Order: sequence, then C-alpha cells, then structure tokens
Amino acid sequence: MRRQEEQLVGALFDVLETQGHDEARKRLLRAYESSASEGRDELIERLITELVAVLNEQLGRREGAVVLTDAIEFLFDRLVSVVEVAPVAIVVVDAEGAVQLWNDGAERLFGWTESDALGGRLVSKEADAGGPFGDSLSRLERGERLTGVETRHPHRDGSLVDIRFWAAPLRDRHDDFAGATYVATDVGERKRREQRLTVLNRVLRHNIRNDVNVVLGHLEALAAERPDDDPHVAAMERRLAEIVDLSDAARRAERLQESDGEASRTTFDLSALARDRVREFDTAVGDAAFSVGGPDAVEAVAHELLPYALDNLLENAVEHCGPSPQVRVAVREEGDRALLTVADDGPGLPAHEREVLTRSDETQLTHSTGMGIWLVRWIVRSSGGELRVEESEAGGTAITVVLRR
Repeated sequence: MRRQEEQLVGALFDVLETQGHDEARKRLLRAYESSASEGRDELIERLITELVAVLNEQLGRREGAVVLTDAIEFLFDRLVSVVEVAPVAIVVVDAEGAVQLWNDGAERLFGWTESDALGGRLVSKEADAGGPFGDSLSRLERGERLTGVETRHPHRDGSLVDIRFWAAPLRDRHDDFAGATYVATDVGERKRREQRLTVLNRVLRHNIRNDVNVVLGHLEALAAERPDDDPHVAAMERRLAEIVDLSDAARRAERLQESDGEASRTTFDLSALARDRVREFDTAVGDAAFSVGGPDAVEAVAHELLPYALDNLLENAVEHCGPSPQVRVAVREEGDRALLTVADDGPGLPAHEREVLTRSDETQLTHSTGMGIWLVRWIVRSSGGELRVEESEAGGTAITVVLRR
C-alpha cells in the first residue's frame, strides 16, 4: 500500500467521524471490509475511488472540499509537530540545494536560526562540489539514498561539528527530482569518548606489558634461588600470564571496535578453520581429547576476528572440564545459515558466563571471569550472527555460533 495515500485515507476516516458524517464513514467502511482480501495496492485504489464517490454524492462539492481540506491539514499539522520536536536536525532543500525547511534541531546542531538558513545553499549538485555534503545532491537525484554518512559541518561560531547524516530524494507529481530531505545528528561527543578510550587503552596496555616484563625478570631471579616447581613461583607466573592475556584481549577489543561493520567481514571455510584450530589445541593441551565433525567445507561470512572467538570457545571448554576434557567441534549447514558448535563434557557453563553470551546488553551486575567470553559475543554480533547455549550430549555445555552463508 502506498504510504502517503494510506495516511490520507486514515485521516479522512477520522475527519468523517469527527464531523458527524456517519453514513459516509459507514459506506467507506463497507468498501474496506468488502475489499480486505485484495492486495494492499488494489485495496487503497478501491478506497480512493470510493472516497471520491462518497465526497461527491453524499456530501456535495463544498462539504467534500471541507472534509478533504481538514484531512490534509490534520496530516500537515502532525508532520509539523514531528519535525519541530525531533531531537535531530531535519533539513529540506529544493532541487538546487536551497534550504526550504530548517527545524529547531538544525538550529541547535549548526547554530543558524531558521530565518538565517532559509533560502541559503546547503549543498550543490556540481560533480566537484565541496563542503560537508559534497556531491550528495547529485547522488540523490540519481535515486540513491544515503545512510549514516559521517562528515564535519561548520557551526555558526566557526567551529566544525562532527555529524552523521541520512538523506533521501523528493519527487514531484511528475516523478521529477524536486529536492531532498536531510536528517543529521551530532556524533562529536561519541567520537571524543572513543578517542579518549582508545588512548587510555593503548597507554594501559603499554604500561602493563612493561611492568609485567620487569616483574617477570625479578621472578626469574627469585625462581633460581627456590626449589624446582615451587608453587608460589608457579602461581605468580600463572597470574602474570593472565595479565598479559588480558592486555591482548583489550587490544583485540579495540581492533573490533575500529573495524566493526560490513567492511570488516570476510568469508571463512568453517570446516577448515575448525580443523586448523583443533589441531593447534590438540598439540598444546596434551591431556584433552579433541574431535571435529561435519562436511569437508562449509562457507560462512563473519568478522575477521572469528578465529580468535573460536580459540576462546575452545579454551573455555577445556577450562570448565575435568582433568581429561573431551571437546567436540561440529560444523553443519542449516538453510541459509552455517553453524559451528563447541561441545564439552564438563559440569556446564557457570550462570554468569552463560548470561554474558545470551543477554542483549551488559550491566554492572554481569561479570565474566575474563574478557574472552565478552569478545566471543562481540565478534559474533559484529558478524551479523547469533549464539546459542545448550546442554551437550555428554551433559556439559554446547555453544553454537550461527552465521550467514
């Protein structure tokens, strides 16, 4: 159903009821009920035809014109109220880029009032157009829609504002290009926060590695004076190794944030990846038994850090099992999805770890034993996939990564 016509029909229903034209409204309602089984486009065409007949036959030309005008005014008022209260900048330009509408959100974002902005050129159609919106008007004239474009726009005070904008073309009744609507929002604070976190992350990781290296040097000297297999020395070495692992996980989290999106996705052969990672773990973890099952090749689209997510799932399976873990990796196809499952025979995933994988957001009450399990969730979601946590056939935990093929 064409959206604008659908809204007009709905507004006319309301106006007919408000003005007490019960017979006309009932006739229109009967037309709707008798055509409800038709396609949406056919239904709206039937209702528009019936509306014209109702307005002419039952209300007369003058009264019908009043009803139609009131319905249009109702829709216009509703649109104006939405534009006025919107917390984002909404700007409409004509086919040459001159501003025709400038809401309060645009004034807050860019600093210019409506009277300052109306008639001014926001964007050009020239192929080499400069400015923050570049040649977006030419692209819109060709029928493109712009989504989430980040750029910088000058503020009235001379500063530059980091914005993200969306834009769509406007067409007249002859389907000719008539201008465009731009919606923009301020992303400056988000970018500044990301920059601060990035700098803090890098400084902390650098300092942690340096301090750990110093402590390890002293620990080696101390270990030389202690008996072999001293439990205190072994405990300190283990904790220091965990700190280094945490630093590496923080680096990968930063990389994940910087590369999040379609551009960071690639195609993997899940079967080959599973065999490769299991081979590595089978060599490194001598007291664990690993197996891989599934087709020879199953392709899936995922974030480039997917191998690290699989490593974390394998490590997690080994950690939560007994002294001789049994870990099975299975790859299979399910419609247009590829599934990779890591199953163990342990006592089951702790409740707080399961919550990390399955809940939709992070809260202060949700804590994992490390960053690895968080990274698994982030990597899978950045891949456009999902996680399933179930009981394995051996009574342990089975974690399944579901990805697009």
